[in-house]
Amino acid sequence: MDNRRFVTFLVCFFAFTFLYNGLIAPRLFPRPKKPPAIVENNEAAAPAAEAPADGPENTDPENTDPANDGQPAVAEGPSGEDPSGEPSVVADNGPAVFPHRQVFIGSLDPKNGFFLEVQLNTAGAAIESVQLSDPRFKELTNEEKQLTVVGTNSTDDRTFSTAVTTIDQQLAKHKLNLETIDWEVVASDDSSATFAFEAPDHSLRVEKTFRLQVADVPPEQMQKAFLTNAAGFTIEAELKVTNLSSEPQSFEYELQGPVGVVLENVEHTRKYRDIKIEFVGEEDDVVFGAKALGKLYEKHIGAARDAGQNLSGNQIRGKLKTSDSWTGVFRYAGVDVQFFAALVAPLDDRPEAERLVNKWIDRTYPVMVQEDRLDINQSDISFRMASSPQTLPATGDSIVHRFAFFVGPKRSELLDPKPMEADQVLDYGSWFGFIARGMHRLLSTFYGLGMPYALAIICLTVLVRGCMFPLSRKQAISAAKMKDLQPKINELKLKYGEDKEKMAKAQMELWRKHNINPLGGCFPLLFQFPIFIALYTCLNTAVDLRLAHFLWIENLAAPDALFRMPAALPILGQDFNLLPCITVVLFFVQQKMFMPPPADEQQAAQQKMMNFMTLFFGFMFWHMPAGLCLYFIASSMWGIAERMLLGKTSKSTAPDTEPSVTVKEIEAADSGPKKNGAQAKTPAKEKKEGFFQKLMAAAEEAQKQAEKTKDKQSKGKKKKGR
Repeated sequence: MDNRRFVTFLVCFFAFTFLYNGLIAPRLFPRPKKPPAIVENNEAAAPAAEAPADGPENTDPENTDPANDGQPAVAEGPSGEDPSGEPSVVADNGPAVFPHRQVFIGSLDPKNGFFLEVQLNTAGAAIESVQLSDPRFKELTNEEKQLTVVGTNSTDDRTFSTAVTTIDQQLAKHKLNLETIDWEVVASDDSSATFAFEAPDHSLRVEKTFRLQVADVPPEQMQKAFLTNAAGFTIEAELKVTNLSSEPQSFEYELQGPVGVVLENVEHTRKYRDIKIEFVGEEDDVVFGAKALGKLYEKHIGAARDAGQNLSGNQIRGKLKTSDSWTGVFRYAGVDVQFFAALVAPLDDRPEAERLVNKWIDRTYPVMVQEDRLDINQSDISFRMASSPQTLPATGDSIVHRFAFFVGPKRSELLDPKPMEADQVLDYGSWFGFIARGMHRLLSTFYGLGMPYALAIICLTVLVRGCMFPLSRKQAISAAKMKDLQPKINELKLKYGEDKEKMAKAQMELWRKHNINPLGGCFPLLFQFPIFIALYTCLNTAVDLRLAHFLWIENLAAPDALFRMPAALPILGQDFNLLPCITVVLFFVQQKMFMPPPADEQQAAQQKMMNFMTLFFGFMFWHMPAGLCLYFIASSMWGIAERMLLGKTSKSTAPDTEPSVTVKEIEAADSGPKKNGAQAKTPAKEKKEGFFQKLMAAAEEAQKQAEKTKDKQSKGKKKKGR
């Protein structure tokens, strides 16, 4: 009755939820429009408190061109450049104004030998976007378009935009800043581009160069190079600052980290954007998410509100820079998602001790590029790198700082080499990471043999379960023995009643006589647990499963999404996924086959709880990648076939026990003669006692004699006491 009520409750609950979300709620409570996101503008982003908080948006409207991102207007010829070929100059010793341009390096055609196509912007001389040229990496929503990994944001922030204090202080007088004003394009070709900007007072000149490597391999070997050549996914960014004056010049600079790192499959993803940093020396590594950054923003905004103040975007960044920054020398710093990463590493060849003492980057601090107020986890986050104070003593002196900017898939072959050595980015875990790496290599090996990834997952499952077959066999034999001894255990429970101590001793003795280890079924599970965790991690981080097709499944790295339901359900969402349902059904079949029938109410309750947990696993697997569900399905089918095979062989190895009498027969035998005076019949199944039964009878008789002797001794002591 209780089960029927519970099932009825579940059916009614889901039916009501479906009707409420699909029909009632949309009409009575229409969903509000998504509020505008908080956008942190690149307003004089250098540590220049003198710059106004308004940034480029406060540019004099009479001298701006709306089609040119609010920059000072510039006359352009048909080609989009100044007709005179020379930059126009703002009066009163103002900054030089250059035409707004987009510059491309690299190519999306793998035949050209490039792994990336990088779109550069003269505004801030920064990276607008980075696309991968590997044909396997397409957009999830449009497989005709190559994937954009960096630059998916809708804000004006750009990767590697640069702020220099001395120059920004001068530009602030004209309500401009170095991160939004257009730089001069000094040189550009297919593999490199150089930008330059000179301070209005001609004291400093800043040059920024971006370079890409060309893979020197034949076109037919490009697919292999995509898997192993980390240099092809790396952009070299060089920053050069030169003193043009006769006086010493001191300054600091800031670099903007990766902006707009792509966040895919938001409804089902298990990982959002994270800032990850590994340091040179003894400092702990950093993993910092959007939720933690949102709390920092709330802390500073709340403190200012309590003091009766309102903080601008630059002021919040200033608070983060002074109180919530990381001051260690990082080996790399970056933003990663489930399958892709954008990492920055200094190309500093000095000894480690010198790097720690004379730092290029003094501190790194997080920034909120774009906040998602509906779900903070989906916010776009990044970081900024603030340099140590730099001094150029004489005319012509310069500093050159170079950085490697990796943009690509998260593969160990690409992330392990220097300068990144980014073990943490791979998300393999610290305990069983080495096993997950091995599983990943096996998966890649099977795929390299020409198998599709679905078949590679099945082969990996067969290999793993085959290696664990000896443990599974021991577990099956132990379970068969336990099942055969269950009637004897029931007799012991009936015999000893509530005396749990005697019951436990008798049960252990019974197991010992039949060479049964009660923990024998647990040891195989303990060995399988690390393998299960490693496989789970491997399949969740295998970028090659992305957009791998199988039957109706279009993406093995996401749920199979058989069809879209009319309305979204709580927890489950709107996609109906068939593979989790098949997985749960097979789990139920395995439980039915492997679990012995309950001997008492306690075991029955435990089995009901196990059934409920299996149903709960279905909710857990609902958002898991289809490749992971495919592994569980293959593993369950292997386990069912294995148990059916071992069930036949385990009978010969089970204990040679005689069929035991039931509880009802024992009670009938103990009730004495019936009303007609006849003696109760001996149970029909009782046969001649074997060696084991005789041994048990002798043990019981010895135990009874010991109890009688103990009773006589206690009675004798009582008489003496009298």
